[in-house]
Amino acid sequence: MGAGLAGVTTAWYLAKSGHEVVVIDREPEVGSAASYGNTGIIAASRAYPWTAAEIGRPMRRFDPELWLWGVQHLVLRTGRSYRRVLEAKVRLVRYSQQAMRELVAELGFALKRGVLYLYRDANELQAAWQRAAAMRELGFAIEKLQAPAIAALEPALELSRLAGALYAPQDEAGDAANFCRTLAAQCRARGVHFYLENEILSIEPIDVRIREVVTRRGRVRADAFVCALGVMERKLREQLGTHVPVYPVKGYSATLPIADPERAPKHAAIDETRRIAFTPLGGELRVTGGAQFAGYGREHDPQDFAALFETLKQLYPGAVDYKRARMRACQRPMTPETTPRFGTGRYQNLWFNIGLGHMGFAMCAGAARITAELVAGNAAPIDLEGLRIRRH
Repeated sequence: MGAGLAGVTTAWYLAKSGHEVVVIDREPEVGSAASYGNTGIIAASRAYPWTAAEIGRPMRRFDPELWLWGVQHLVLRTGRSYRRVLEAKVRLVRYSQQAMRELVAELGFALKRGVLYLYRDANELQAAWQRAAAMRELGFAIEKLQAPAIAALEPALELSRLAGALYAPQDEAGDAANFCRTLAAQCRARGVHFYLENEILSIEPIDVRIREVVTRRGRVRADAFVCALGVMERKLREQLGTHVPVYPVKGYSATLPIADPERAPKHAAIDETRRIAFTPLGGELRVTGGAQFAGYGREHDPQDFAALFETLKQLYPGAVDYKRARMRACQRPMTPETTPRFGTGRYQNLWFNIGLGHMGFAMCAGAARITAELVAGNAAPIDLEGLRIRRH
């Protein structure tokens, strides 16, 4: 259930293991929701739990579901709880990074190595360098760069705006939606069936097992089910037999044609001061930003993209064509810990691969391998402490 990064990669590993696989999704094409408009940065070296500063203000209207999520997030943000979440997130991201490298090599899919993390304030840069000590101790390569080294990597970057940067040479970036669709084509070649434009309405259990799912186009019966959905409607979540702590965090994404390649970025980067990310994707530039609690709506207006465009104008003047920007709002499926959930709940044949959130591209290959092993009745390939679904 679900044809985004989580669902398609899970289908791939299940099919490779010899399972007969069907993928169901309400969108007309795979990778069309949260997986479509993201920046495509595999920021393995930045697998920090989100802080309060990185999440926008909540909605003004009272939403009990959001406030419960928020309280859980605050409890898990400090002290030993933060360290446990960090260790779980790093454990998964490190495993997934290696799995993704093996997968893209098998597909012949190109990722660009090296990601810059830009800072406009010297104190902010130093604080980020100190924070990164924990990641360097865990084996991630992170370098602190001043203007000459930054210019060598990014000759078009307007350095007067910056105090410096961190550079992660092993972090990567690419087109997540294109990856998803390339992999889906290989899944089809292995016999995987995709039932698209087919919304899931309900699940039908018998005792402790799921018998079938009910969709708009009929019923689908199977021996095993994987919930790899992103943001789910409350009614469906309540039928899944366990607590599903996923809430949408809204962000904005724009894809712009590159007008002058000499003025455009060469590497993916994040303006950490403004929390805006961008990645060159062939002849286009993808830019994303924003983290708002706005419920389940995906509406947007031009003002929502003003900060994204202003950042690009400051850092890479003249690089892109703003008049032909394609804009959309995205919903990141986030858990309070900003880590995904695996395993089974009440139903013995319903496995979860949910909550990949803002690191879906970074986590999807490892998350899918884990899920495929669990479905096969094998032990997980990494310790799932802090990553398991909670049973009722």
